[in-house]
Amino acid sequence: KWRHWVSDVRREALDQGISPETFDRAFRTVREPSRRVRGLSRHQPEHRLTFNKYVRTRASKYRILMGKRNYKRNRTLINQIAKEYNVDPCFIVSFWGMETSYGTYMGNFPVIKSLATLAYESKRKPFFRKQLFLALHILDEGHVNLKDYKGEWAGASGQPQFLPSSFKRFAVDYDGDGRKDIWKSKPDVFASIANYMKQNGWNGLDPWAIRVRLPRKFDDKLEGKRTVKQVSEWNDMGIRTLDGKPLPYQNLKGSIIKPYGGPAFLAYPNYKMILRYNNSIYYAGAIGYM
Repeated sequence: KWRHWVSDVRREALDQGISPETFDRAFRTVREPSRRVRGLSRHQPEHRLTFNKYVRTRASKYRILMGKRNYKRNRTLINQIAKEYNVDPCFIVSFWGMETSYGTYMGNFPVIKSLATLAYESKRKPFFRKQLFLALHILDEGHVNLKDYKGEWAGASGQPQFLPSSFKRFAVDYDGDGRKDIWKSKPDVFASIANYMKQNGWNGLDPWAIRVRLPRKFDDKLEGKRTVKQVSEWNDMGIRTLDGKPLPYQNLKGSIIKPYGGPAFLAYPNYKMILRYNNSIYYAGAIGYM
């Protein structure tokens, strides 16, 4: 069954213009679905961390210290890219640090094998089949060598941890060498993250979120990223900054976010952009905190 499936995928890949050499090289070592990937796709951890504990572990003091060092080391390049894309340079570094500890750990699962496994058997077969073909195009176009094409178990790879579909939409060849090398080229890495932020609606002049004090009678049903109101409306309900002042940026829209075991935030539109990278309010809070 697996062999039939692979030959069917090969036919479709060749129809899409992927060279037979690229396909055969990519699948030479993929003799069966990956047991590790199968196991991970079935047992994703569900344990309930508090927000504060999550932030302490993901945005640790050490990771922040390394972030400051990495920012200093690459400051000219990062600031230049941030200015061109109208995004915040510290957030470029924050995504980079959160995803791969500043490029030091990108994952060791071969991307083609992971995606082939998930396209062959998972709850989202069509999604991963599409990702698999895009990954083969990335190889065929020479952006990455097969031996370097590794990532996390579900197929995201490179220093920004892009799935192939994100690579296709957002990766940038900033150093102009003809390859969008988000694995080894820092200019390409930073510009790709900046482009992701910009295309997903980041506004360089606005904040991402602020911590707030909720009035005693606040209706908890209004909490959550789905309820969006003019900031002036939240202000009229008696929500204030931590030091009791009226809310800033009253002309923007926002949501009240109160993660489990964490403080209350007023989240501005830039916060929604962070959720496009990873749709978790814990993740967004940790990115912003970093």
